[in-house]
Amino acid sequence: MSARRPTIVLITVAVILATAAAVLRLVVAPNATKLPGDTDQTVHYAGEATLLDSDALRAGDTAHALRSGVPITVDRRVRVTSTHGDTAVLEDVLTVHAGEQSLPSSKTYAIDRGSRKGTSPPASTPVEPSRGALSAAFPPDAAQDDSYTHYDATTRSIVQDRYTGTAQREGREVNVYEIKVSAPVKDPETLEPLPSALPKKLVASLVPGLGSPAGARVTPAELSALPDPVPLGYLGQSTLVAYVDQQTGIAIDQSVSRRVVATTSVAGAQTP
Repeated sequence: MSARRPTIVLITVAVILATAAAVLRLVVAPNATKLPGDTDQTVHYAGEATLLDSDALRAGDTAHALRSGVPITVDRRVRVTSTHGDTAVLEDVLTVHAGEQSLPSSKTYAIDRGSRKGTSPPASTPVEPSRGALSAAFPPDAAQDDSYTHYDATTRSIVQDRYTGTAQREGREVNVYEIKVSAPVKDPETLEPLPSALPKKLVASLVPGLGSPAGARVTPAELSALPDPVPLGYLGQSTLVAYVDQQTGIAIDQSVSRRVVATTSVAGAQTP
């Protein structure tokens, strides 16, 4: 295994198959309204990613800093770790497998066991700030409208869900919801491996690959006016389409596109 630890900056994944745990829940508890205390479900995704090797980037090795089209698989496990009356503490663990490397990410939520929305956590339990929004599941018999909001852990923002209609998946009637996010990255786990600044010389070497309109904005004059090193910010962008079982609230199928875009201020405008 290489000593370098790439950071995933672009990830596009699609569900392959819901596991037996999710299928079993559909069979044994089709009309449950209160999230069971023994909830433990795993789903698997597959797709491709663009990997950023931050060590190569810092060393100025731009030829090897980005690797595109890397096959990946993703395991996502959602389980209730404890219940406190009508509140459940939910652990959501996402592990990306790229070649021999595994990149785990874990989030903890306090949710109302009925509405599935974020709520106040038990004392001394650190959770994501998802109060009032959905995070890991929809409620049973979810409304067929745009009334739900969704918490995005990468940006720590709450966005509106968009209901787009009904469909069938695995022989089940499902509601289809689209969730789009575009906001600054605030998750410390995502930001930690990413460089906060890059040498101006390295930024100059990357400009030809930016494309339009970003590349056109970074003119030689604007590049010269940038500080050295060039400070970076990060924008999280994602689109999720969830096919949610009408009885249970479980997403039987999903398609997910996620990316993290580095930006810097050029002529007063944030430029990717």
